[in-house]
Amino acid sequence: MFGRRKAEPDVPPVPWDRAGWFTVGEVLRAGTLTRKPLTGPRAIRMPSTHDGVRYHAPAVLVADDGGETPSYALYDAARPTELVCALAPEKSGARYRVTADGGAELGLVHRTPAARRTVQHGWWLRQPGRPDVVARYHWARGSAKEIATRGKDNVVRGAGAVVGSVVDSVLSLGVEGDARTSSYESRPVTWRAEGDDEPVVLTCEQLEGVKAYLPRASWLDRRLAFALAVLREA
Repeated sequence: MFGRRKAEPDVPPVPWDRAGWFTVGEVLRAGTLTRKPLTGPRAIRMPSTHDGVRYHAPAVLVADDGGETPSYALYDAARPTELVCALAPEKSGARYRVTADGGAELGLVHRTPAARRTVQHGWWLRQPGRPDVVARYHWARGSAKEIATRGKDNVVRGAGAVVGSVVDSVLSLGVEGDARTSSYESRPVTWRAEGDDEPVVLTCEQLEGVKAYLPRASWLDRRLAFALAVLREA
C-alpha cells in the first residue's frame, strides 16, 4: 500500500566468541535524520549488516538481580538459557569474580581504589596466569618524575590549574577523586598487561557512534572483557 513503511528486519543474534569489537547497550540501530533509532534488550552487541544497513546485533544478553551491589548473569543471545559467564560482587563491589557456566573461575575485575583513579581508569582485570591488566591515563604512565614532567608541560588540557595539585598528589601517593572530567576521557582507553613490554590487551574508543571495546591480546578471555565492559557501562 502507498505510504506503508517497510517492516524492520529481524536481526539475528551473532556468536559471542566472534572476533572483533563489541559494545554494551540497548541500541540495535542508531537513528538518523530520516530514520528512528531501534532499541532492544541490554546486551553485548556486535556490528552486523542487513540490506546495506548497519546494526548492533545482540551476542550476549545482560541480566542483573537489581541489588544495590548487583550480580550479573550473561546469557548467549542465540540460546538465552545458556550462561556465558556470571559476575559476583566481593568486598562490597570493590571487585567481581567472573565464572563460567559450571563455576569454573575465569578471573577478577577490580574497581580502581579512589587514591589511584586520577592516573588510572576505574576498572582493571586479572586473568589467572597473566599479569594485571590496567588502563592508565596516557600522561600518567612511567615513573613519578615522568608523570610530573608530562603533567606540568601539558597542563592537562581541560583541567586547568587543577593539574599542578593532581601531579603533586600523585607524587605524594595521596590522590583522591576521578579524572573522568578531564579532556583525556575522550581519548581511546588502552588496557595493558603490566610488565616491561606492556603489550596492549584491550582498547575502548568511539566507533560508529558507540563506545566500542576491542580485545587485542590473543590470550585474553573475551568473557573477562565482557565483564569489564558491563561494569564500566553499568
